[in-house]
Amino acid sequence: MKNLIAGLLAISLGLFSTQSMAQDKADPSTQVGVRLLTHFSKTMTDDGWGVGGWVIMPDVVKMGATPLWLIGPRYKGDGWWLETMLGGLSIAADPDPKNAGFSKTMMVQSNRFQITPKALGAPVNVFGNLQFIDVGGEHFATEEDTMKVYTFLMVGYAFPEKNAIIGLETENYFNTFTTVGDNGKLDKFNDVAFGPNIVLPFNGLNVIMSYQLHTHEDVENQMWIRAMYNFGGPKTAKKKG
Repeated sequence: MKNLIAGLLAISLGLFSTQSMAQDKADPSTQVGVRLLTHFSKTMTDDGWGVGGWVIMPDVVKMGATPLWLIGPRYKGDGWWLETMLGGLSIAADPDPKNAGFSKTMMVQSNRFQITPKALGAPVNVFGNLQFIDVGGEHFATEEDTMKVYTFLMVGYAFPEKNAIIGLETENYFNTFTTVGDNGKLDKFNDVAFGPNIVLPFNGLNVIMSYQLHTHEDVENQMWIRAMYNFGGPKTAKKKG
């Protein structure tokens, strides 16, 4: 049943994406994105401390998508974990004319956590991310702060057979800017999105499909396919003697 659901959803989203890209202009009401995530972790002490890291392709459908890489300390509890990490995201070109021909790497600080049904004592799974993008960055012309704040929260019902999670998610960007306005300042806006999702686990690979309604008038609704593979390292054996 799980394979059937995954196949039907993938085919429907794939057809939608193909039709959108085949048109001269994309569907003005909905865009389709594909995000690839790789996560690794290793517990290094008996009390749960270790290291975790991510390599993320933000959207492989868009041209010029570059990976976000993160690494940092991790704590693993009984049915839950927490990671706080630093990393970088390279953009295609540095907008500062003084750096023409060079790419710009934005510093990213990310805090991620997951609470599983084991920790909650209920069939509920929670995953969240609080992320600061372009920490310490400033616009080359206006010298304004360009740091964006990103939040993601996913809450879902986990089926007892552990073959699917169905729930809701919210994905939000705050302090996003596009261009310099007529007043000489950056035109900034906030975008809040929410909608249903389904998670299908396949032996370390989670396929997540969602539909997001976006509240900002200039941001289209989005259909997302996310594939996340987790490399989990073994726990360090307890020393004898």
